[in-house]
Amino acid sequence: MSHRTIAAIALAALGAAAQEPKAAPDDPLYALLRTDRKAFAEAVSRDSSSEPGRARAIVLWLTRHLDWQATDYKRRTVQEVIDRGGGNCDDLARVALDAMQELHLRLRRVHDVHVRTPSPDRGERAHALVKEKGDAYSIFGRHHNDHVWLEVYDSAAREWYPVDPWSGLAGLDEWMKARVWFGKRTSLAPDSAEMIVPIGIFAADDGNHFTVDRTRHYLVDEFDRLYSGRLYTLPAWSRWVGLLDQLDDKVKGAFAGTTDLHESEADIDQLAAAYEELRSQAQGLPARP
Repeated sequence: MSHRTIAAIALAALGAAAQEPKAAPDDPLYALLRTDRKAFAEAVSRDSSSEPGRARAIVLWLTRHLDWQATDYKRRTVQEVIDRGGGNCDDLARVALDAMQELHLRLRRVHDVHVRTPSPDRGERAHALVKEKGDAYSIFGRHHNDHVWLEVYDSAAREWYPVDPWSGLAGLDEWMKARVWFGKRTSLAPDSAEMIVPIGIFAADDGNHFTVDRTRHYLVDEFDRLYSGRLYTLPAWSRWVGLLDQLDDKVKGAFAGTTDLHESEADIDQLAAAYEELRSQAQGLPARP
């Protein structure tokens, strides 16, 4: 995967800004989203009966109709995000959560830190923010970044499943094949190619703190299952799992603002290398279709 230059990123951002916004003010569903979240959720998901199906319908509508906008560190209400026509991944997740709660779906927010295409400029900005505002800003850096999405509970299967209104992903297979596996990735996210693989994943507890550890569920158990239970036989697997375990509490601490994740940049680099070793060693292994 080739690295984008900073200039190319800036040019792409300018191009995106020049496009027409997705949210059309005269769209009846957008009007409902602004004024009656329950009616909106019922209308968008009327053809679905299952909890994951209703969540999927809402997530896909939001992804296709609200704009992704870069973080500006301003805290907005759900209504302000909708009136603005979009926001960052956390903003979009809060809009989706608000709409889906009107259907009495059981939901929780999820926060991940992932390996990202290296950017020295992002690293410099992140280090400056940590120095100015504290360790909570260490969740992004030169070789990593953070992302917010949701899990919805399927009471029939008794399982939590990922849904992401930023990328349009809904369901375990879609999420795994867009965020973790080695094959071709498909996502509606504007910069999904920059997101290489998560390194730590935590869901929110009842107090809305990211303490429910989901790292091993997605990045060990489901990752291995995706490749028919054969990844664990590869030489790089134990290194991959060991580095995930080594970083897990540090990611959790960064979410809590008590740990400077930048102090673990060397470990993040090693984890990225272990993932690429796994990719090379997994060539020819069958993956779940």
